[in-house]
Amino acid sequence: MSRRGITTVLFTLTLVGCAGVKEYEPNEKNKRTLFMPVVRSAAPEPVYARTRWVHAPDNLPMRDRPGAVEEPALQVSPRLRSVFHLSLKNSSLEETARVLAATSRYSSYTTPSIAAEKISVDNLGTIDELARIIESKAHIQVVIDHQNKEVRFLAAHAEPPKLFDE
Repeated sequence: MSRRGITTVLFTLTLVGCAGVKEYEPNEKNKRTLFMPVVRSAAPEPVYARTRWVHAPDNLPMRDRPGAVEEPALQVSPRLRSVFHLSLKNSSLEETARVLAATSRYSSYTTPSIAAEKISVDNLGTIDELARIIESKAHIQVVIDHQNKEVRFLAAHAEPPKLFDE
């Protein structure tokens, strides 16, 4: 670059750099908002810890009966089942089986010969107790299979099969 070109570039930069600075003029577009600090009349509410110290679960103590020998039936206690309120009005046995099974997240099966029969139930109890109530009202056989998690509604037999006496 020649000396004349360098001089022209320097002169241009000087003119641009020495241009007058425009003073800030606020208008509606760039108006700033002033936020005041928060003032409280009372202290903030306490923050509770989200974790808690608890004791580890222990086994329940064995039953102590004076002078009695421990029975194996006492060592194995039945599982605790939830209590439900079953309220169905004029529903089919197939729908009743589905609702009863859904209370414990079980699957259901209803024999097609009795699936369309209607029943009304309004009772409170565990799944086993409700099954006995439905069984007596509808005159069917209700099987609750806890191991396979299934509820089965089967047609009741008039008389259980018997062997001939000799």
